[in-house]
Amino acid sequence: MQNMPRSKSFRGLLIFLLLHFSSVVAVSSSPTEKIIRNSKYRDMQKNNGAIVSHHDVQNPTLTKEVSFLPVVYVSIINSVINTIRPDRAIIWQARVPRALWEICIVFVAKSANNTFNPSVCLLLCLMTIPTALMDIFIWAPSFVMLANFETCTGGGILSRQPKVCTSDYVKGVGRLFVSVQSLLTGVFYLFTAVISWTFFIESRDSSVAKKNAMVMADTDRR
Repeated sequence: MQNMPRSKSFRGLLIFLLLHFSSVVAVSSSPTEKIIRNSKYRDMQKNNGAIVSHHDVQNPTLTKEVSFLPVVYVSIINSVINTIRPDRAIIWQARVPRALWEICIVFVAKSANNTFNPSVCLLLCLMTIPTALMDIFIWAPSFVMLANFETCTGGGILSRQPKVCTSDYVKGVGRLFVSVQSLLTGVFYLFTAVISWTFFIESRDSSVAKKNAMVMADTDRR
């Protein structure tokens, strides 16, 4: 009878690992970013002076197609896994803040993917940078150090019972898995921050260049 709870725990952990592995494979097959640069880029043409053609003023110098949908998928999957993963030492109240933060990232990434607003991309960058640094440098090493394959009861300062330890491979393997998960998602969020920051900078520079070109075109017409 004592082996039944342990077998159910191992079965749940196996299903949990397979679910996360399949989700990572599905998300990794989606492109994170696709930037198509316009081969007809021209700032100005010099023909009897500085002249900017009408085609260059109307068409942007840099055409971008950035997809933040993988960020949405990873954030949803990460939130679900952090909520349902088996670890009796971490109560559900301690999991709520990270789940809500992942949901916020989902909404911002979805908005950035729909509107391509540079300000929203900047907000996504500011949200994913601290998340990536926390996952890589705090949570990943912390769960490695806290990985323990035993569950002990008694033996405390105020306890009259002797310390009794039993093997708990679910807790040990689960925390090692969370460490790897934190490292992978941290690297993913770090790349997301770089991509969103690059999109914000290039959009700003493209807008400034377009305004300058329009000013120069109006000056030449006069």
